[in-house]
Amino acid sequence: MDNFKEIANKTLNAIFDMIEKNYAHLDVDFEQENLRIEKDDKVFILSVHNPSLQIWLSSPLSGAHHFEFVSDKNNWTGTRDRKLQLTEMLKNELDSLK
Repeated sequence: MDNFKEIANKTLNAIFDMIEKNYAHLDVDFEQENLRIEKDDKVFILSVHNPSLQIWLSSPLSGAHHFEFVSDKNNWTGTRDRKLQLTEMLKNELDSLK
């Protein structure tokens, strides 16, 4: 995918903006190319993994997940569970921290 890095970075920026807007009780910041989201002792890490063309999520609630961009759906889909969508899954997990 020629524009992988651009799409991945736009996605992380959109997630950052979503958290800033809708989840004031969470701390969110970029650490190098990783997006770190935390509340108390719970830390989520989203990272762009260039070699596999994926975004990886490390979640304190559900563990590790890998997502690949599916252009015809314009979404990041789980590589092990094709029903998982990155943003939807993340919103569900962050909502549970309220």
